[in-house]
Amino acid sequence: MTKWLAGFWGRFRQRADKLNLFLALCLSALSVLCIYAIHVAGYCKERPYQIQALATGLGVCAVVVMVAVFDYESLAGLWRFYYPLTGALMVFTAFFGETRQGSDNRSWLPIPGVTSFQPSELWKFAFILAFAWHLAQVREDLNQPRVLIPVLLNAGIGVGAVLLQRDTGVALVLAAIAAAMLFVAGLSRKIILGAAGAVAVSVPVVWTYILSDFQRNRILSVFNPQAQEFEDVAFQQLEGLDSLGSGQIFGIGLFAENHNYVPEMYNDFIFTFVGESLGFLGCVAVVVALAVICGRILWTGAVSRSYTGKYICTGVFAMLAFQIIVNLGMCLMVLPVIGVTLPFLSYGGTSVVSVYISLGLVMMVYGANKKNMFGG
Repeated sequence: MTKWLAGFWGRFRQRADKLNLFLALCLSALSVLCIYAIHVAGYCKERPYQIQALATGLGVCAVVVMVAVFDYESLAGLWRFYYPLTGALMVFTAFFGETRQGSDNRSWLPIPGVTSFQPSELWKFAFILAFAWHLAQVREDLNQPRVLIPVLLNAGIGVGAVLLQRDTGVALVLAAIAAAMLFVAGLSRKIILGAAGAVAVSVPVVWTYILSDFQRNRILSVFNPQAQEFEDVAFQQLEGLDSLGSGQIFGIGLFAENHNYVPEMYNDFIFTFVGESLGFLGCVAVVVALAVICGRILWTGAVSRSYTGKYICTGVFAMLAFQIIVNLGMCLMVLPVIGVTLPFLSYGGTSVVSVYISLGLVMMVYGANKKNMFGG
């Protein structure tokens, strides 16, 4: 047993991207500390920081097992098992799931007596794996209609399963993942331009007939947040800006007694608490850490000899980069609030485990790259 454990740990150490794992752990530690400080300030209950710490531990365990035991090519090839099961769970949640206060998204399933979880977070990496495998099989003929149509249908299923739950934020994340993976796979420029034109033409239709009044006000409030008609929808972002600004260069400290209250400050708007507590320098440190993680993921995909590996890294990069850009845009009030979390930092047990599993997928590609380079 001891020999097996030594070999298990040795394989993990040999294959893991230690810098990315270290940065992820630093961000998670900061997250737990911030959520605990928010609890001490009286702005959230005790449970969130406990769940965040537990989810981080589970996520790290998942990374260790994935990197030491599994092969990403084989895992992607098993899509026939996990993809339909996860999709069925998504459909079940759309009809029988729970909603949360302040949202009409039916995207949560309760675990009786324990907690609840969000299947769409599992759907993200299931989609990345399955779509990467699909693209790797058809890459040479991708722009042929007989091949492209099933690929686009696959992407549509990925986004549509989330739209069934009325979760616009996660649906946009899935759309960004699919678009990035298609681009890297070699989708024709003519098709890309045609799709961009179709999106541009559809904007008035979406604005008039699909978006709700509340969603339109969310967007309009970004341009005129002081207007009386946007007083309610702009409140969260205006309070967030006040918190960011009050931190100045060095911040007021995590456990200061005069923290501003921002709705969802331990979740989607945790960056505003970082800014208030640790100041501009703390915000820069967080952004740099996230940028390094994303950059190394992109580099891992670029040097991979496997097309499946390239597409997996592209999907994970697109997921993290899109969520980071949108979340920071929400906190800085340059983008409307659409309920997108900040990876590693925002509260959420399922989302934390999911982002670590996604990081584990990339590390599997990283380990295979090292094996190819050094013959280990």
